[in-house]
Amino acid sequence: MSDPTNPRKLWRQPSLAPLLVGCLLLTALLLAFSPNYRWDAHKGDSPYGSDFLQEWTAASMIGAGRASELYSSTAFAAWQHDPQRIGFEWNGDSYYPAVYPPPYYWLCTPLHWLDYRWAVYLWLGLSLVALLAAVAVIQRAVRLENGNSDEAYQSQAVRVAKPSPIPACFWPAMLLFPPLLLGLTMGQKGPIWLLVWSVTWLLMRGGRPLAAGLVFGLLSVKPTLFFLLPLVMLRHGQWRFVTGASLGWAALWGAAASALPSDVWTDFLAVARSAGDYHQHAGYQLMWSSNLQSLVAGLPQWVPWWASGLLWMVPASYVLGRIAVQSQFRLHNSRDLCQVLLATCLLSPHLYAYDLVVLLLPICGMWHTHRREAVVILASLWLGMLASQPCLSAIGLPLMPVVLLAQFYWLSTVRPGQSSVRKGVSGRPAASYMLQTGLSAQA
Repeated sequence: MSDPTNPRKLWRQPSLAPLLVGCLLLTALLLAFSPNYRWDAHKGDSPYGSDFLQEWTAASMIGAGRASELYSSTAFAAWQHDPQRIGFEWNGDSYYPAVYPPPYYWLCTPLHWLDYRWAVYLWLGLSLVALLAAVAVIQRAVRLENGNSDEAYQSQAVRVAKPSPIPACFWPAMLLFPPLLLGLTMGQKGPIWLLVWSVTWLLMRGGRPLAAGLVFGLLSVKPTLFFLLPLVMLRHGQWRFVTGASLGWAALWGAAASALPSDVWTDFLAVARSAGDYHQHAGYQLMWSSNLQSLVAGLPQWVPWWASGLLWMVPASYVLGRIAVQSQFRLHNSRDLCQVLLATCLLSPHLYAYDLVVLLLPICGMWHTHRREAVVILASLWLGMLASQPCLSAIGLPLMPVVLLAQFYWLSTVRPGQSSVRKGVSGRPAASYMLQTGLSAQA
């Protein structure tokens, strides 16, 4: 029997064709109309390529042998404002600080071989390729029919329908997902994080937890999306996954440590300690913030410290408690995956809306097994993004943490059979479906 996780099979999917066309069209629109992709000798407040300037600055400093100055705000700001290096001038009072771990910037080092203008094009292309690859991986994962999949249980007593392919119109529509558009416009890395999560999910559904952990270890360069899942898997005794994640993390960070000077690591620790205060940076957009701690960022100064602490610590304790007392957790189950991703976003010390692209993974998985929940989550994310700015202007609080918290509460308290009516092959209602999945859990 052939390996269902074989990469050569990922692209043999007809629904990728309209998505490819959509990506090419979106690329053309971004390059033609987005101010962040409009080349000019005087760019004003926002640089060409937007946030990508951070990656290229770090890569060029490492390539020039100046890695020890990565986390020096003075040196980092001066480097990205040098017109001789980047080719344009922009607001000298603004800059993008180095906030990622050293291994991430070490992985970005090859970018210094390119002129900044062309590196921006390459970065946009890599983001869209990562999106296409993630879609191919997700579609392959939902078709897996083995003991780990959500609905693929078979026995002599019962047979459950195999998931149908994703409609060809589904993923092109996802190109309009606000977090994805925001991330592509700002030169962010949401599609890359989505790809890492998707490959991890595919390997888990294929019954390969050690390999899944190894891949997930790469996400350690994005600690705000990495920290919770290994703890949850450890809590539920998933030792092979935890071992793989530990090996992946150790290999990546060890390789970076052998190539970068030692003082880089101590400087990064100083930056990491202030992660919870990231909202105090100039230019921080509170309307895009999606973690619970950001609920206190816009409060007036007269609010006592204990009141502001309760505002985010009470819901954070609830989220952490629900995750901790969960009787079972199956990463290959899209509903469980959605809950842990929502909890990760909420408990993170900093999370912007463009990183919510990773939620496309469980949304697509639940499209087959819990379609109503998938639609509600997708629609609420859309509406939350659209209403973020009016909400912030009206009451001074970010809306997205509230939206994510409501989604987490709904998923963690409502049983699948209560949220939608599912039918099996023979048209049996939800009760029969729940009986079948119960039998699967006992098998």
